[in-house]
This record gives sequence, C-alpha cells and structure tokens, in this order.
Amino acid sequence: MAQQTSPQTAEQARAVAERAGAFHSAIHSARTPDQIREVCVAASADYKARNGEQAGQGVSQ
Repeated sequence: MAQQTSPQTAEQARAVAERAGAFHSAIHSARTPDQIREVCVAASADYKARNGEQAGQGVSQ
C-alpha cells in the first residue's frame, strides 16, 4: 500500500527541488573560483535565512 504525502510535505519537497535545481544550474554556469564561491555563499545565506540563523561571512579563503 502506497503512503500518502501530505500537501505541506509535497509543497516543501517541490521547494527543495526548485532550490536544488537553481543551485545545480548556478554551479554549472560558474566559470571562476570566485563565481563558485559566490554561489556557495548565496546558498549558505539562503539556508540560514530559512532556518532562522544569522548569516555569517560565508566561505573562508
């Protein structure tokens, strides 16, 4: 018997898939280490914002 997914969980899954797709696309579009770093810092800030954490300095060099 298949388990039903709640609408909220399905919506959350769609949102996660959209963010993952955007990150994947941005990483593959980046051409330099600085562009890759920018993508990663932005993804980290987005994650922290969604989880109520304060954004830090991002990736250290």
